[in-house]
Amino acid sequence: MPFNITEARENMRNIQNQIDQARARGRELAADPNASAQAMEAQAGTIRQLSARLALVQGEIDDATRRQGAQAQPAAADAATAGRGLHAILSSNEYARAFADAVRNGVTPKTGRGVESYNVLFDALTEGGGITPGEEGGFLVPDDVDHMIREKMRELNPLASLFTEESVATNTGWRVTDTAPTSGMASVNEMGTIQEGENPAFQRVPFTLTKYAMFLPVSNELASDEVANLFAYISRWFAKKQVITENSLLLGALGSLSATNITAGEELKGLKTALNVALDPAIALTSNLLTNQSGFNVLDCLTDETGRPLINRDPTTGTAKLLSGKTIHVVSDAVLKNINSSDKKLAPVYVGDFKQYATLFRRTPLEVLSTNIGGNAWRTDSVEVRGISRMGVSKFDTDAAVLRTLTL
Repeated sequence: MPFNITEARENMRNIQNQIDQARARGRELAADPNASAQAMEAQAGTIRQLSARLALVQGEIDDATRRQGAQAQPAAADAATAGRGLHAILSSNEYARAFADAVRNGVTPKTGRGVESYNVLFDALTEGGGITPGEEGGFLVPDDVDHMIREKMRELNPLASLFTEESVATNTGWRVTDTAPTSGMASVNEMGTIQEGENPAFQRVPFTLTKYAMFLPVSNELASDEVANLFAYISRWFAKKQVITENSLLLGALGSLSATNITAGEELKGLKTALNVALDPAIALTSNLLTNQSGFNVLDCLTDETGRPLINRDPTTGTAKLLSGKTIHVVSDAVLKNINSSDKKLAPVYVGDFKQYATLFRRTPLEVLSTNIGGNAWRTDSVEVRGISRMGVSKFDTDAAVLRTLTL
C-alpha cells in the first residue's frame, strides 16, 4: 500500500495533541506536592515515547517526499509547516490565502479536514495548543489580522495598557506571587552564629479564561473582494468588541475596592493623601489616576491661588493630563459610570499602580469561523463571521490601588 502523506500528517497532529495533553498532566504533577517521583517519571517517559513516535512519522514523511521528487514539492512545503512555530505559520502568505478562502466558503475545522489547501490552518491549531480550541471557535486569524486588531485597539483608549497583560496557552492555570520582606538582615559578631531570616511567603494566584464571542455579517461582495479589504473589515469590528469586553473585565476587578469620598473643595488634598498615606510609598512612586469624564472635569477646573490650573501638560505628549506629576487616564462616563448616592452623584477616581493590582490574561490569537448557510447568511446572501476570544482577569495585589470619589 503506497505511503499517504496526508494520513501521516493527520497522525502527526494526533500525536502532537497527545504530547500537549501529557505535558499538561506533567505540569499538574510537578505542582502537586503529594505527587510521587514514580508518577512524574512515568509521565516523563510517556512524553519521550510520544516524541519519538512524532519524530519517526516526520522522518517517514521526509523520506516519502524525497522519493516523490518534484511532483511532491507542494505537499512537502505543506508538511513542513507542521514543524514551524505558530508565528511563522500565521505570518505566511500561504496561511493568509487559506484563511481568507475558508472565510469566504464557510469552511470549518470539521468540513476542511483532509483538504490539502487547508492543511496549514490545522497546523496552526496544532501549534497553538491542539485541535480542541478550533473545534469550538474555528481557525486562528493570520498575523496580519491580529496586528490590525491590536493597532485599532490602541486607538480606542483601552484600559489594558494600564494593567499587566499576559498571553497564555491554556484556559486555566496559576501564577506564584510572594510577600515583600518586612525586616532586614540581623547583625552578627565575627565568628558568631548567623540566625535564620524570615522565609518568603508564596501564594498561588489562579486564572481562568472565559470564552467571549460575537458574529458579524459580511456581504458576499466584500467576502469576494481583495484579502486586505476583508481583513480590514474583520479587524475593525473585532477590535472594538475586544476593547469593550476587556475594559468591562478590568473595571470589574477594580469594582471590589471600597470608596472613600473626598470633601468638595478638597479634591487635591484628598488625592495627595491617597498617594501619600493610603498607598505604600513604593507603589505610590509608580501610581497613576484613572477617572471618567465627570471626574476629570472636576480636576480640570481646579486652580491654585493665582488662578492657574492645577492640571499640567505632560511634556512627553503635550496633553493636559498630569496632576502632581501623576498621569490622569480618562475614559467616558459610559464606560466608567458615576456613582449615584442618596443625595448626590459621585465620580470615581482610582489611584494606584494597576500593573501590580491585576493582570489581564489572554489566549491569543482570535479564533474565527464563518458560514454562508446557517443563521441569516442564506437569506441575506452574505457570510456570517463568528469570532471567539478567551480572556480573564486575576488580582495580584489588592493594596496597590484605592478608590476615591468626587462630588459632582
